Amino acid sequence: MSDVLARILDGTFDTAWREKFWTPLREDQTPTKEFLVKYLDREAAETHCLAGILTYVMEYPYFDTDDEVTRALMRLEIVKPLHHALTMQGVRSRIMYGPVKLLDNTEPPPYADPEEAAEYEDMEWSDEEPVEWSLFNDRTLIQSLIQNEALIVMERADVFVLRGDAALRKAQQGHCGSCRYFIRDERGGLCTAYYQRTGEDAPIGRCCTDFYPRPKREKPAADRYVRIDADMVYIPPYTAQALFEADGTEKDWLKELRKEIAEKGLKTD
Repeated sequence: MSDVLARILDGTFDTAWREKFWTPLREDQTPTKEFLVKYLDREAAETHCLAGILTYVMEYPYFDTDDEVTRALMRLEIVKPLHHALTMQGVRSRIMYGPVKLLDNTEPPPYADPEEAAEYEDMEWSDEEPVEWSLFNDRTLIQSLIQNEALIVMERADVFVLRGDAALRKAQQGHCGSCRYFIRDERGGLCTAYYQRTGEDAPIGRCCTDFYPRPKREKPAADRYVRIDADMVYIPPYTAQALFEADGTEKDWLKELRKEIAEKGLKTD
């Protein structure tokens, strides 16, 4: 019997991806991976890449699509229970895609019926500044989760994938072939951030949020970690995949995203 068939039959196939992307921290083990993460009241874990951080947060294969609308909806799945919780506490909350506001809990959502919409006129809100959640890309989502105290991230001291150092800041665009996560093999190449096949010049690499230039000389892994504040997260310009035009008008796929949100509703159950 093949290993894959065995895992299908014993019911473990659908979660076999987890240990590749994140593993729980154990008191008797020293962490070695690039990131240590703690989300809300979940057990802390270690992971090697940004896609791994969001896979841990979501407990779902976040890495399993290249479609930007689908990924934006997956980011929405992460923030909507947080947005809903703030609504229940009377705290204003906005879900943004760059400068575009997708949802605001002080306004009726696009799927609200007239009776539900009328209830928003009587709601009371705290005087605090609105909390914002950014779905623009993986880095902005991680940044807002840190900013709003939902996520703790620690990056290994010798790693600058999330913080960004001179090497990353000099990069004009991503490039799979020169990335620290790229491995050449007999089948061409493997991205070890996403564990997917890729080519050295794959177009997706040009805007990949996990891209970090492969160092010319590997250094020993550090034995300490740096806690990341929101303002330490570097957002490379080439990672921008805007769903809107420079003049603020909506592109067709932002309209599609709005339509998907309206059809799915902002339910948390």
